[in-house]
Amino acid sequence: MLNSLSKNLFSCIFLVILFLSLNKQLKGQEMLGVTLGNYSGTPGLMVNPAMITNNKSFLDIHLVSADVFFMNNFAFIPAADFTISDLFKSNYTFPTYREDSKNFIYYTDEKIKNAAINVRILGPSAMIQVGKQGFGLQTGVRFFSSGSRLPWEIPVFGYEGLIYDKLYNIRFMDYNFDFNSTAWMEVGLSYNYDIYEFLDKKLTLGITVKKLWGYSGASVKTKNVDYIVLNDSTISIRNLNAEVGFSLPMSYDETGFSQVGRTFKGSGIGLDLGLVYTKKKQESSRVWRGGKLCSQVYDDYIYRLGISVLDIGRINYKDNAQTHTVHDASVFWDEVDTLGYTTVNQLMTELSTVLYGDPNASYSGNTFKIGLPTALSIQADYHVTELLYVSGFWIHPIRFNRNALRRPAQLAVVPRFETPFFELSVPLSLYEYRYPRVGLAARFYFFTIGTERLGTYLGMADLNGLDIYFSIKFSLGKGSCRSLFGGACSNSNFGNKTIKRSSF
Repeated sequence: MLNSLSKNLFSCIFLVILFLSLNKQLKGQEMLGVTLGNYSGTPGLMVNPAMITNNKSFLDIHLVSADVFFMNNFAFIPAADFTISDLFKSNYTFPTYREDSKNFIYYTDEKIKNAAINVRILGPSAMIQVGKQGFGLQTGVRFFSSGSRLPWEIPVFGYEGLIYDKLYNIRFMDYNFDFNSTAWMEVGLSYNYDIYEFLDKKLTLGITVKKLWGYSGASVKTKNVDYIVLNDSTISIRNLNAEVGFSLPMSYDETGFSQVGRTFKGSGIGLDLGLVYTKKKQESSRVWRGGKLCSQVYDDYIYRLGISVLDIGRINYKDNAQTHTVHDASVFWDEVDTLGYTTVNQLMTELSTVLYGDPNASYSGNTFKIGLPTALSIQADYHVTELLYVSGFWIHPIRFNRNALRRPAQLAVVPRFETPFFELSVPLSLYEYRYPRVGLAARFYFFTIGTERLGTYLGMADLNGLDIYFSIKFSLGKGSCRSLFGGACSNSNFGNKTIKRSSF
């Protein structure tokens, strides 16, 4: 641990998250206003890869979507000090607090701290349905950071520095916390197949396989740390077990960031799996026998249920990578405030010297892995009236080890008004099963914009995270050949012989 003026070893993990987020104002997670509707198209595959044959469009051409997200339960700007209108003032500056002009303050509770940053750009992509089959191609860039189970006192020391005497002579014993961060590019191929369809029931299986190229990554996992801060220059570390791995686009013997080695430092494979069960409104003998793709028919439904497992996989970093391990280290660290360094290698060798008396003892390898933010998701959609729907959404993180990104949990109910040219949804969500949020999203034909946390923009909630997402794409609807191609199948029921309305 370093003091606030030099560098606090433990708190730096949390400060990276805080400063990246509060300075860039990021937030936005599952894009509920984009991914759940019947015109979701390619973005809907991010929630369930079995959605291609369950869209109202047979062809979707996606240009770009952006989703940015930040949330933490430590640092914030009070609601009274910020509203979205402030950003449009030419002379606006963020508020400062205390004599040292901090740009945020912090919650004084002693709860475990968590933070997550998710920036996702879905690039040029497309999907198409051909009868019972669907095909998709996605390109994208992602940046994801997560800090899990961070002890409450660590970010306090980072904010206050070791001069904060209220935490002196307290024995802190912390266990199983971690920080993981990685940036990567991905290209995915999706495939759908209606594996069962009889009368008013349909079951669709979907899979997306993604090739991953890791640009940079860092991982810190701490099994336990037992320590006492005695004064502003002395720490007694009784026991420490931790592992650090990093692969960064920089020279570890120089200051500043500059590209070193390959552009992509690692690679891997990702996988999404999904099932969708549809209870249709009518029994039909619809069979698409070829011809114009636009003649395919969309079957309306009473309800639809989906389940998916997202982001299975990991990135293996091998280029410009280092791993350092600390095992059962203990030290009475005097003159902490005199520790100084200008490069990454200087930092690691000095820490190894302090903990082991040997500048190279902590080095343990030149590769490490970071798992993707794997999650289980369940979706439900009920068709209330002709233009009104209500969706249910649940996502829960799955972590196989602490060298993996953690995707925050979320529960949501999303009523929406939906037409081909306009869509309005109001996501009502519970973030991490604890924090209620109200959002708003609107689609104007090919353009969608939304937020899952409207209160932040209206000055009704503390600024401990922000939310914004948008999507630009074009779709061709099923059963609308005449308006686009001059065919004879403009009737939306073309090829669909209705037998009778089924029961639930």
